[in-house]
Amino acid sequence: MRVFDWLDDRTGYRALTRAALDQEIQGGARWAYVFGSGLAVVFLSQLVTGLMLMVTYTPSVHDAWSSVFYLQHRVTAGWFVRGLHHYGAYAMMLVMGLHMLQVAVYGAYKRPREVNWWAGLALMALIVGMGLTGYLLPWDMKGYWATTVATNIAGSTPLVGPAIRDLVVGGPEYGQSTLTRMFTLHVGVLPGLVGLVLVGHVVLFRRHGPTAPAGADLAKKQRYFPAQIGRDLLFAVAVLSVLALFTVQLGAPLDAPADPAILYPPRPEAYFLWLYELLNLVPGKLEMLVTLGLPAIGGGLLFALPFFDRKPTTRVRDRLLFVAPILLAAVAILALTAVSLRADANDPEYQAQRRDADLRAERSILLAKRGIPPGGPLAMLDDDPLTRGADLFASKCASCHVLDGEGERWAPEHTGFGSRAWVRAVLHDPDDVRLFGLTGIVGMPSQDRLGDDQLTSVTEYVFSLGHEPQDPAFDAALATRGQHVFETKCMNCHAFEGDGDYLAEGGPDMTGYASRTWILRQTANPAGHYGEANEMPPYAEELTEHDLRMLAAYLRLQRFEPPSTGALVPPLNRKQRAALAEHEAKVRAEEDE
Repeated sequence: MRVFDWLDDRTGYRALTRAALDQEIQGGARWAYVFGSGLAVVFLSQLVTGLMLMVTYTPSVHDAWSSVFYLQHRVTAGWFVRGLHHYGAYAMMLVMGLHMLQVAVYGAYKRPREVNWWAGLALMALIVGMGLTGYLLPWDMKGYWATTVATNIAGSTPLVGPAIRDLVVGGPEYGQSTLTRMFTLHVGVLPGLVGLVLVGHVVLFRRHGPTAPAGADLAKKQRYFPAQIGRDLLFAVAVLSVLALFTVQLGAPLDAPADPAILYPPRPEAYFLWLYELLNLVPGKLEMLVTLGLPAIGGGLLFALPFFDRKPTTRVRDRLLFVAPILLAAVAILALTAVSLRADANDPEYQAQRRDADLRAERSILLAKRGIPPGGPLAMLDDDPLTRGADLFASKCASCHVLDGEGERWAPEHTGFGSRAWVRAVLHDPDDVRLFGLTGIVGMPSQDRLGDDQLTSVTEYVFSLGHEPQDPAFDAALATRGQHVFETKCMNCHAFEGDGDYLAEGGPDMTGYASRTWILRQTANPAGHYGEANEMPPYAEELTEHDLRMLAAYLRLQRFEPPSTGALVPPLNRKQRAALAEHEAKVRAEEDE
């Protein structure tokens, strides 16, 4: 066609195409040669999907997480684009490793291909850098803490370490400067360098051609098209298909918004787990050798490999001294990765922290679907009782109270606090170690003497005191009968709406019992509820009004009890009862001293 003739006259593309496709391959086409072109295809996929991600991404600590959420949950097929990019990073690492092993086994670093070998090492370093800088960009918990670990490792370098860390982080704290620098490196500097080195790598490869394996029939020659390009295309399609399958089946993860104040189990991406596990295995004094010495020594030896292995032979058995360490290193990386995954799977503490992190992430996504406020995702979580209230309970209350099996037992159990089961348990045995038995508050006697009918009615009445429209419904008739029991049996120790003997026997004011206001006032000034017997510190000055409200709202959620046996907590087994008894004995002994 005249258009193509015109284009060829101006560019000479036909000659270039023929030179590329008609190149002869000594020893014939091989599946072992597909990894280099496969790496180029994955890199191209990363460029395309990366550019698509940049359309919606905002490199700001205030908006980064929100922009990634918007892409994943609001943009048509945005989840698919992000998934391809996420798993494409894994594919880059894997295909790069396979390509390097193939080159080492075939001896393709020997004269005259030394420069191409060094270009490949440079590509490896740049691709690793892209992986390190990429997972911070969503500004979620995983990326934040993984980057913290990586930069702290770099900062441990003698003499220059702190300067390197400050240069990458942008100052003493992780923030906008950190994200800006990582974003610039990831989308500008590193891809450009990878592209330049990759072009040079391909040019040198075309100049010298592939290295045939030892024993290959060099008289056999095949053109690059169609013999080798067919294999390359099939491999590229297979890789992209696997990426699409992972994306559809698993999706790209998005953790909760980054918050340095929240406990999180930091782990690097899976392709760096081997280094993380190696650090766990070596003594602390040798960590420097692993983090800095190992990459330096390994990189130096790989760079010098063409100078060490100078024999013309490419047979593996004649080069075991040079090939075996590379193969063993590959096996060690896979083994350490597997060990790390297995260790995490069998670590109850890590699994518990991981479950908490996953719940926080799920909650963040749910709240974001309802709308992210102008204050950003952290403000969104800060206004959520299930998130902020839980954080406050863990940091301020769990050292004395148990909730859902977590915390220390020095004060009343808060599992099911304010529910019918909780109230009934207090009436049955307030001196139970799960209630007030370990406190200095003088416990009221068991109210079992009232009989089951009166206990049931007064329980319903107390449960109704702090009732709000969204609370579980209560039986009004039963509560009315319970009111009479309360007024005749309880107000000699408790105050209620200005009446009764408040604190005469150490009983709290029951006005609006377990309501948000009641909980807030008790948390702010517990002595106002329990008088001189109180041991709980006041939080009026330590917590803001907002945090007090979040904590009160969180504790009120315990009223929404699931169908249960009516027990305060699930029945204790013998081991748990023994632990409680031992703990109680320890507390009593400390009090006697």
